[in-house]
Amino acid sequence: MKRISEHVYVETGIFACNLGLITTEAGNICIDSPHLAADAIGWRDRVQEMGEVKYTVITEGHPDHADCACIMPGTMVSHQNTRRHLEALPDKILLDRHDHIDPDGAHLRNGFCVRLSDITFSEGMRLHLGGLRVELLHMPGHSDGNIGVYIPEDKVVFASDTVFYHAKSWLHEATPHQWIASLENMAALNAEILVPGHGEVCTTAYLKEQAQIIQSWIDVVRNAIEKGFGLEEAKARIECPDPYPKQAHTPFTVEVLNEKIISRLYDLYKAA
Repeated sequence: MKRISEHVYVETGIFACNLGLITTEAGNICIDSPHLAADAIGWRDRVQEMGEVKYTVITEGHPDHADCACIMPGTMVSHQNTRRHLEALPDKILLDRHDHIDPDGAHLRNGFCVRLSDITFSEGMRLHLGGLRVELLHMPGHSDGNIGVYIPEDKVVFASDTVFYHAKSWLHEATPHQWIASLENMAALNAEILVPGHGEVCTTAYLKEQAQIIQSWIDVVRNAIEKGFGLEEAKARIECPDPYPKQAHTPFTVEVLNEKIISRLYDLYKAA
């Protein structure tokens, strides 16, 4: 865990998404949960050594952010769409998924279940804790419940999966034009330090490159549609415009992920 500002610590070395801790005199705020139970228990114990965790903010509903939320302390906060997504996830599917990806951790999953948010919001909300203001901002695009967490005093923003820094961007469930708009909204904040959902901590200057990657995906799929390609031909002929590698040990092969991205964007823009 690395301290990046007066109140903010970041952990980029636990699989799979980046984790955060915001510290105040009146208690702390966790950002997201590790993907595996053993990592979540270790992370929970570590952050609790630094003070009481008042809130755990889940920035989106995908498994690498939310599966182990039940292990994390404090009041859980998320976007309302994230809660809606998790409400539709049966405990059995969650348990079966972890039996598959982490069979050796079964003994750690007693009571393991889908945890739903205690507090939700639509466009944005503020947490005031120990004199520190923390803004939660709806940043859809990668998923419909994706949020950013902005700490104005420290000029730090947690981008969640709105940003993949030097790592392959996942657009398999994306709404790309919303994603680009969210990047523009994030760029308008008075932030300097950016914590991506995946990849190392960077500066907000990277937001421009992230937007270019999303736009490149839009362009190559629209171009294929304009040329009259069917979906299968598009999947066979489109070359991935994202220059960065897929994060290790994540689901799918690169080829399958590219096909899922093309299918998603083809359906969106063919309909349009």
